[in-house]
Amino acid sequence: MKFITAVLALATVAFAYPTVDMNAPVKRQNIVTADVSVPAMTDGAGNVVPFDASRVPARKRSEA
Repeated sequence: MKFITAVLALATVAFAYPTVDMNAPVKRQNIVTADVSVPAMTDGAGNVVPFDASRVPARKRSEA
């Protein structure tokens, strides 16, 4: 009984394991050297971009 349970568990893992295309290109971030004393944030792609509060509209600054 334990053997059958073990085989079923291994089969379940084999079916659930995602297949990965090993030849697909790897997505990399744009490497930018930035001053660590400057406030920064990330964009939708995960790249670090400097944050400039003067570019935020006044109506957005007052809502916070």
